[in-house]
Amino acid sequence: MSKPLDQSFEEVLEQYDNMIHYHIHKLHINDPEQEFYQEGCIALWEAYQTFDPERGTFRQLANYKIHHRFIDLIRKHSKAAENEKNYVDQHANLEDNSTYDQPEDFYLWNRLEKELTEKQWKWVKYFILEDLSYADIARKEHTTIDAVKNWGREAKKRMKLLFA
Repeated sequence: MSKPLDQSFEEVLEQYDNMIHYHIHKLHINDPEQEFYQEGCIALWEAYQTFDPERGTFRQLANYKIHHRFIDLIRKHSKAAENEKNYVDQHANLEDNSTYDQPEDFYLWNRLEKELTEKQWKWVKYFILEDLSYADIARKEHTTIDAVKNWGREAKKRMKLLFA
């Protein structure tokens, strides 16, 4: 068929529906939300609207439009997935960037933990390494803010002696 304008778009869609599904399967596209099928229908509509019999058959134009629309959509999805992965990796690196997790500082933090009391170490761990506020630490440890501040004062004194 080289002149689809004799038919309504609904008839053309019915006739070329298999072509849309062919490209979905050929490109190994998983399409549970029918997004690619919808894009295929739009590409078919564009082919229907822009068809010029002097430039080739409608089948060629529809095939070209559908295939390239799917390729563009795959690229768009890949780029979005890559951007999302980069965003997640970047923010995961910010969270994982505590010096406690770095192997070269592990000895230092391990020694410090042994030298401090349990409560002083909690202050170092929460306040310095995890960047929690006094209020958050107090809530987490079921104590008062003043008690947490005291742990910090004592920890600072002991660390000055250790590293002086």
